[in-house]
Amino acid sequence: MAKSNFSRFNRVEKLLINNWEIAPLMHIQSGAPVNVTAGADNSLTDNNQDRPNLIPGVNPYAKVKFNRGQGEANREYLNFNAFAEVCPGNVTQGCAAAGTYGNIGRNAFRGTPSLQLDSQISRIFPIHEKLNMDLRLEAFNMLNHPNFGAPNASVASTSFGQISSQSNQARVFQGAIKVSF
Repeated sequence: MAKSNFSRFNRVEKLLINNWEIAPLMHIQSGAPVNVTAGADNSLTDNNQDRPNLIPGVNPYAKVKFNRGQGEANREYLNFNAFAEVCPGNVTQGCAAAGTYGNIGRNAFRGTPSLQLDSQISRIFPIHEKLNMDLRLEAFNMLNHPNFGAPNASVASTSFGQISSQSNQARVFQGAIKVSF
């Protein structure tokens, strides 16, 4: 009699543990290109997409660690002091001379990298001959890791170099049950 109880336990154990499928999906991306612009028509071409000069020896990225705090200092990504504003008639301090384009190439900088882990676990439970139940649980942004948007890239803006948006949602869970017959 003990043998039949043991075999029944194994069957229940198999029903609960076996045949699960796990499908993790990890998204890892380097930062998107950032095109820093001067915000003024220094080249005198009327397109307002000129770029400033990069000041040699100054790191263009602000080494600020993002945290839960509020305020502009927490959102700074590009270092304002590394870029020379357009100063027509005055080419000191690294400023671009009128009629020139600036020495920074298009899309020369990168935004913040992104990381997201999505996951799914599912199992098909056979009920009777052609009757099955499919149980599926999904998690999006399972680690609840924030991915930040692009920084403001216009040197003429008061919020230059700051990141003011998030490019992903908070953690989301969803589940579904499907009966096939």
